[in-house]
Amino acid sequence: MAKSAAQKRRREAEAAQENQVVENATQGTPPTKKARVEEARSLFVRSLPPNATAETLTEFFSQHYPVKHATVVLDKETKQSRGYGFVTFADADDAVEAKNKLNNELLEGRRLRLEVAEPRHRAGAKDGANAATSKLAEEKKKREDEQAEARKAPKLIVRNLPWSVKTPEDLTNLFRMHGKVKYADLPSVKGKLKGFGFITMRGRKNAEKAMEAVNGKVVDGRPIAVDWAVDKQTWEQQQKDQPDEPAETEEGAEKPSKDDDDEDKEEEDDEEDEEDADLRNFMKNHMENLEDEESDEEDETGGKVDDDDEEASKETKSLSTDNSTTLFIRNLPFTTTDEDLKSHFGQFGAVRYARVVKDRETDRPAGTGFVCFFNLDDSQACLKSAPRHNPTSLAGKPSILQNEDVDHDGRYTMEGRVLQVAQAVNKNEAERLATTSLALRNEKDKRRLYLLSEGTVARNSPLYNILPESEIKLRETSNMQRKKLVQNNPSLHLSLTRLAVRNIPRNVDSKALKALAREAVVGFAKDVKEGKRQPLSKEENARGGQQDKEAEHRRKEKGKGVVKQAKVVFETKDGSKVSEEIGGKSRGYGFIEYSSHRWALMGLRWLNGHALKNDAGKTSRLIVEFAIENVNVVQRRRAIEDKSRNREATGESKGRDTGAGGPRRGGRDKDDRKGKTGAGRGSRARGEKEKTSEEKVGSKKENKAAAKLAQRQQIIGRKRMMRKKKAQSRGS
Repeated sequence: MAKSAAQKRRREAEAAQENQVVENATQGTPPTKKARVEEARSLFVRSLPPNATAETLTEFFSQHYPVKHATVVLDKETKQSRGYGFVTFADADDAVEAKNKLNNELLEGRRLRLEVAEPRHRAGAKDGANAATSKLAEEKKKREDEQAEARKAPKLIVRNLPWSVKTPEDLTNLFRMHGKVKYADLPSVKGKLKGFGFITMRGRKNAEKAMEAVNGKVVDGRPIAVDWAVDKQTWEQQQKDQPDEPAETEEGAEKPSKDDDDEDKEEEDDEEDEEDADLRNFMKNHMENLEDEESDEEDETGGKVDDDDEEASKETKSLSTDNSTTLFIRNLPFTTTDEDLKSHFGQFGAVRYARVVKDRETDRPAGTGFVCFFNLDDSQACLKSAPRHNPTSLAGKPSILQNEDVDHDGRYTMEGRVLQVAQAVNKNEAERLATTSLALRNEKDKRRLYLLSEGTVARNSPLYNILPESEIKLRETSNMQRKKLVQNNPSLHLSLTRLAVRNIPRNVDSKALKALAREAVVGFAKDVKEGKRQPLSKEENARGGQQDKEAEHRRKEKGKGVVKQAKVVFETKDGSKVSEEIGGKSRGYGFIEYSSHRWALMGLRWLNGHALKNDAGKTSRLIVEFAIENVNVVQRRRAIEDKSRNREATGESKGRDTGAGGPRRGGRDKDDRKGKTGAGRGSRARGEKEKTSEEKVGSKKENKAAAKLAQRQQIIGRKRMMRKKKAQSRGS
């Protein structure tokens, strides 16, 4: 009963307050002449630094004109300057002169914007009453919303979640020991988690306890961040209140949508209303006879502010298009921060800012970034001495074969990764370069010599540091031999789908190598999902072109795997090459053929340096490179494959024809046996005989070629045996 009476008294008090405000607004009179004179003496000062005070404002303007009073509007929560204030001079002429003279002057690094403080007076009392009533209603609604929000169950946002937290149950297990969990949610896009989640606790005390215990806790190597969850509108307001950061010239920047523009416009209107309220308070507290200032809801200087903001935005936009001192960095480690990037490139000159690009969906580093220098000379020097990532874009054979992707002095290496430095461009130019780079490479480098760098290990990489000296020497020798082979023979090129694998343990056969090739593709995908490895770029996925698409289509039609063939080369005791079925021992190298370049590239990057143990327990790491092929051999092999496919297709169609027309031909054969012969039967018989003779001739040629090859192998084996016997006789 007492509670209902208290609520009734509160409602009556609010109604009385509302009536009083409306009455005061409707009875307002225009400002007096003295008030208008006092207004002309005051300036509205914008763009103040955050640490500005009334004393600093008085001291600044007192150097030029006598100041009667100065004040800085402070934020209620932070107690810092909201960026504007008021100055009252002793004379109105001084105020006008101060505005003309000191406008755009610097105060602690900020350019001041000065305007005469002239609040807008409404013509009708009705508008004032409506404005006052509307304001009171808004305050009442805001108070009710706050009370309703306080009654809601406390909700927490959990950021930087590891990828092991895949279900809401996993997230619940992290908070269950600290209180009752009512609801858990993990947002995702097309089945891909975003890296954060929401947890709703029962009771605010439990939520505070859980936030204190779980915040900063390391789960699977990642520190979790826990904070109170807020609605979208509050979050946007918090982002708006934060100080503006310097503009970035990133290729992935998006233009704001129309909805965002509308929201920004509403926020700007709210700011203008707040500034107008501060202006009214200033006039009321520090001037005389300003009876009706409370009725004002808008700032007359709002149009000027919009114009200034427009000019500032235009100036910022024009500066953002100048990318002459900005560099685009690729292949960054995923642990790199803005500070790390700025510190690393500080060795080349003074850095204005450095930004690491983050994925919009996961909010994790994307492996790229931007570095902006103060001086153009420092930027150009850094770009000029950087390792060249795309040697095929340079003219001449030596530059194509030379491995210019190596950082010799270590200045462009971070955590074992060689950075790729390029001049930053705008978004349109970046899209154009992406579409033309693949066509340019295919046109200039038809032998695919850019694949020579795949499989090499950089000197500053972690893998290089753990390799034994023998394997390092083996890799360097292999790289030199491959370059020499390609340089001396123009008919050699690098395959897109075949890999040459060396340093294979002797106990690994072709079956085990094929299983390892399948595992490599799966392992690469897992590493990408866990953030341990970068995914393939769009350019790398598009290298195979139409040929890869057709191969993938055939593979899916037949239901086959991504690995077409895996073969380990075997030899006999006398050193001659034999097939694996006959027996012998492994030579320690082999080949893997994938169905398309995409799978081959994934397999190479996972298999290269992969550790395997032999029967004796000794560990060796695989050396994987794209295989060098002779264009003539490849053409012959493709011709045989095409012929085989055509033969299979012909056999299938022949079988279908036989099945469909069997009874009809059977009847006709019966008639023929009775003497009813015809020209059609004779022509078909001749065609079948000719086809049979052609097949016999083809099989004879194949048998003859196989016999000739076997004879050659026997001759080679005899010669090797003779050389060994001669060597043994000389030694004895």
